[in-house]
Amino acid sequence: MALLALAGCQTAPQKGLTPGQISVLKQQGFELTDDGWAFGLSGKVLFGSDDDGLNAASTEIVERIGKALLAVGIERVRVDGHTDASGKESYNQTLSMRRAKSVANVLTTVGMKEENIQLRGLGSNEPVASNNSAAGRTENRRVSIVVSAG
Repeated sequence: MALLALAGCQTAPQKGLTPGQISVLKQQGFELTDDGWAFGLSGKVLFGSDDDGLNAASTEIVERIGKALLAVGIERVRVDGHTDASGKESYNQTLSMRRAKSVANVLTTVGMKEENIQLRGLGSNEPVASNNSAAGRTENRRVSIVVSAG
């Protein structure tokens, strides 16, 4: 009986990510953060002021990432939308959620299930650059794709 229980443990699903999955995340430009593996689309997928639409180049990046994740069995992600500090925070909150949804829509077109994509609109709460310059505000209008490490 103990042998049967031990065999059951060996077939239990593995927690966390496999070395192969981690390799693909690194190849795609993901970096390990406190939240998991994150692909910061800042500098890669940026939004214009008051804009939530992805341009063709940004759409291609998100499609490539989505296909690569699915190819190695990563089916769940979190998409965090961000804004610069211009405008009212309540509006920025909504805008950041629309940006996250734009990225999620592309991920679903490559086969990721909508229910496996968690959306967060973070407004201007987590800037990566100063909002005191046009360049900084541009960097803060971004989306991150996060894969949980656990």
